[in-house]
Amino acid sequence: MIKIPIPFALATAFSLAMATQNCLAARFYVGLGGSNSRTSSEAQNRSTPWQTIRHAVNQVGGGDEVVVLDGTYYEQVYINRSGYADGELVLRSENREGARVVGLISATDQSFLRIDGFDVSNYSSTGLTKGVSFTRCHHITVRDCRVRECWGGGISFDQSDWILAEWNITHNNAYNDPNQHSGISVYQPQYRGNDSRTYGITIRNNTSFANRNYVNNAALGRPSDGNGIVLDDFYNSQGGGNGVRYNRMSVVENNLCFDNGGNGVHCFRSQNIRVRNNTCVGNVGSFDFGGEVSVSESERVYVYNNILKANPGKRAALQYDSQNFWFGFNIIDGDVREVPYDPSNHYGDPGFRPGSFELEYYSPGFNTGIDAGDHFFLDVYGRSRFSGSINRGALETP
Repeated sequence: MIKIPIPFALATAFSLAMATQNCLAARFYVGLGGSNSRTSSEAQNRSTPWQTIRHAVNQVGGGDEVVVLDGTYYEQVYINRSGYADGELVLRSENREGARVVGLISATDQSFLRIDGFDVSNYSSTGLTKGVSFTRCHHITVRDCRVRECWGGGISFDQSDWILAEWNITHNNAYNDPNQHSGISVYQPQYRGNDSRTYGITIRNNTSFANRNYVNNAALGRPSDGNGIVLDDFYNSQGGGNGVRYNRMSVVENNLCFDNGGNGVHCFRSQNIRVRNNTCVGNVGSFDFGGEVSVSESERVYVYNNILKANPGKRAALQYDSQNFWFGFNIIDGDVREVPYDPSNHYGDPGFRPGSFELEYYSPGFNTGIDAGDHFFLDVYGRSRFSGSINRGALETP
């Protein structure tokens, strides 16, 4: 059996360190035995919590933290408040995946929000709905959540900016929506807010598997998505777009994508993206036109340090009608389409350990990745990335 990565102690320490950067104004609690009639002062005591998440997040403000105690909450959580630059509004499960939301978590036209540690599903309760979604938002973090069995997509960011999605597990999403969704999706990013960070969009250290479309895209007569991760229409040229290209740099790194119906990582009509140190295996289960990493109608997309292992008859890498792209320092095990040969790539078996996505010491990917200088310092298991010689793919070798 393939091991699904759970962030280890280093990742936990990193998350705690990041949490301390938030300027906490007050902490409030939600519990199944609580009451929404309690005052804000009472709800700051763990023994006298509010009852529902939706009530709580719309009573608080920037710098506040809402901590949700273990239990199953049947709610559609719409967040109608924002944080601020020095104080996010934080919604956090007290224990990782201890608070289960059967429904959704969503925000529109908000900013400086962090969602942390929830188990979100909605397959049987809310119809064609995404699990965790943001529209026209900026400075959004989704961390350490499991989003599963959602009729629509898993985690989505539409027309948003300054996005960080990390340490999430998204699986078995997007089954029945004819609009076609994926495990993690970024659609039509648009300029909102200001920041000095290098990357406007960061998708890192996530695991995305078994997402697929079981209904057809009406325009194509077949499924078109169900990707592990998709970055879509940075040109803002499709329906709802504002026609302004999103030019900030984006990075997709240290992700593990496998057994999805669509591509492992798909860049469509997008630009200025680094796709690096991902492990994509056995994707493209629902159609033939795709790859473990696919770059379609895009420009300035740089694909390096990845492990791309295709199923028989499928493609490991695909490029279509793109400009100024590069595939280098990858392990490519399978056919390619319109991806030029590069001597820095290894074409063949990656050398996984049995039943694992970890590399053997004799693997051609062991300590042979190119050092980009700004790669994230932890792999998808939460282990340190060494400076200089790093592995190709999402995992270092212990």
